[in-house]
Amino acid sequence: MTRKENILRTINRDSPEWIPYRYDGSLTLIRPNIVVRPVEGGRDDWGVYWVPTNEIEGSCPDGQPVISLEEIDSYQVPVTDWDRVTKNLKHQIESLSQTDTLVIAYNELTLFERAQLLLGNAEFLMATALEPQQLEMLLDKIIDYQEMLTQAIMKSGISGVRFTDDWGMQSTLFISPEKWRKLIKPRLSRLYRVVKQRGGIVFQHSCGHIEEIVPDLIEIGIEVLDPCQPEANDIFKWKHDYGDQLTFMGGLDTQRYLSFGTPKEVKENVKKVLSIMGKGGGYIAAPSHTITISEENRKAMVEVIDEIRKCLYQT
Repeated sequence: MTRKENILRTINRDSPEWIPYRYDGSLTLIRPNIVVRPVEGGRDDWGVYWVPTNEIEGSCPDGQPVISLEEIDSYQVPVTDWDRVTKNLKHQIESLSQTDTLVIAYNELTLFERAQLLLGNAEFLMATALEPQQLEMLLDKIIDYQEMLTQAIMKSGISGVRFTDDWGMQSTLFISPEKWRKLIKPRLSRLYRVVKQRGGIVFQHSCGHIEEIVPDLIEIGIEVLDPCQPEANDIFKWKHDYGDQLTFMGGLDTQRYLSFGTPKEVKENVKKVLSIMGKGGGYIAAPSHTITISEENRKAMVEVIDEIRKCLYQT
């Protein structure tokens, strides 16, 4: 069985032979040729300014709003050559050994975070409570663009799309579940529908605590959820409650063990997570966040993954 066949069986919970590891070549993520988050800093296609940083990979937004609520009506989303996007993705796909890797494209900062970046976090959060109609006008403009982007992505023949939006903090959502269901869910479902109509796989990334809305994501068609942060969610309960409907990617504790634990503690944590999350397929091993960790702890993590990911499914 090839790596691609095995990860597809994992996602379908159809008797995979081993637990895939996010960085073992089973999965390849590619980006459309648009400027969403300039690695070297500068302005993105939406007008947000990004600043290079040594603390994390890439850059961070400077925090300055691009527009006010009063300017939403006149704000223009980026003008994009969709045929060019599709052709570029086709070229990237052709350059990969797709017979042995599952190729997925990013749709980054999809809706929630894009609105945050444009308005500034404070005004965005106030608008969810005080000016929901104005905010919905902006969300509609964003989602119309993202739907066209998703269509262009899927026309390339890609296997699926990974949408990224951080809805959660450490112990709660940024906005109430009710507001998320009103503002985000129906718009996000439009994007999921585009992917699924072309036979693609829906990946969704959200950092932080999102327990209350996992059933909503399943309802609108999510297939793979990441990074499944155990620091903010009960991921073992997720596996118990939703393991027959959803595949999880992540879950290896970065906040505690990988960053601050000993190699022994890392190994114990990885064994526990894989033994629970890997049951019956539906799990792709990966850290719960992408940050710098010690080489000793990285080696300890990979060693245990390699040691037990095949024997777990042996009969």
